[in-house]
Amino acid sequence: MTYKKSVDLTKSMAANQVSSELKRQVQGLWLPSETEAPWTVPTWTLTSSNIPELRQVLWRAPETPVSETSLDELMAQVRQRCHGYGEEGKTIAQRHQELFDFLQQIGDRWRVFRAGEVTVDIVVVGEIDDGYVALQTQSVET
Repeated sequence: MTYKKSVDLTKSMAANQVSSELKRQVQGLWLPSETEAPWTVPTWTLTSSNIPELRQVLWRAPETPVSETSLDELMAQVRQRCHGYGEEGKTIAQRHQELFDFLQQIGDRWRVFRAGEVTVDIVVVGEIDDGYVALQTQSVET
């Protein structure tokens, strides 16, 4: 998938600017699943994008399974899940696409982690000039 680039946004945005913009973009946005949990900008911070640190900030046990996927795969999952929502689903999918486009504009090496088995924490982590930023939601998958 090719992400569109904007001349207004650079990879040199400060972490507080990124956080503010992410909070604006996820306002009212939820991941289609059994819970329809909202996306949030976590209050915790990361010093890396490694799995042990991720388990720690999520308060997950060391043996909690964590898998990794890509933004493209997550977007495909969002589109598939949105099919049952009619016009609202189209809007949800479009907002996710805009969010993921923004992520690609501001950072590098985006990683999507899925921690857990039934109640799954989904965390999108990327590196910007000031460190790491993350978005988080949950999905119940039975």
